[in-house]
Amino acid sequence: MVVKQLLQGFLWAILAFLSLYLGIITFAYFSLRTDIGFLLAKQDFITDRAWMAAFYIHISSSILVVLTGPFQFVKKLRQRYLSLHRTLGKVYVGAILFLAAPSGFYMALYANGGFWSQAGFTVLSLLWFSFTFLAYKRVREHNITEHKKWMIRSYALSFSAVTLRLYVPLLSLYFGWEHDFVVQITAWINWIPNLLVAEWIIRRTVK
Repeated sequence: MVVKQLLQGFLWAILAFLSLYLGIITFAYFSLRTDIGFLLAKQDFITDRAWMAAFYIHISSSILVVLTGPFQFVKKLRQRYLSLHRTLGKVYVGAILFLAAPSGFYMALYANGGFWSQAGFTVLSLLWFSFTFLAYKRVREHNITEHKKWMIRSYALSFSAVTLRLYVPLLSLYFGWEHDFVVQITAWINWIPNLLVAEWIIRRTVK
């Protein structure tokens, strides 16, 4: 039991660290510069107000989601501070349903790499919205077990923001693959393995 708790604590620490790392590297975009990072590959869109609005809405809300998510899975925090858990949950759900997923869907339609990358990110945004909505629906029905399952799946998709930023440099720098091909591959592998891990966690921990 002690070993299991230590392992869970270690995994949570990694999750929180990577989420914080995403927040730090994303902060650079709030300088409003358009010649950095991801925007270097979207120079055709930086004068498009609708796309730029979607971009800033997406990164702002996604950071909020990724940073609040890990605290929703701390059992002691839920037990001792239930009102805080509910407040963070409302922030998490609202940010996804009203901001992050819709803006992500819009941006997916213009993803680099053509049809396959656009399809991958579009499916991701639709599943993200659906899983989060189901998590909210189940808790409103007082079905806590199913709520936990859908929240785990939802956060697995939220965490794709982190895994995407790990895979892209890995495939580009270490494997030397061209940018469009990397985008096509990562449009799918940034979230499918996350869902597989989520299902494994659900089978082992949610009863």
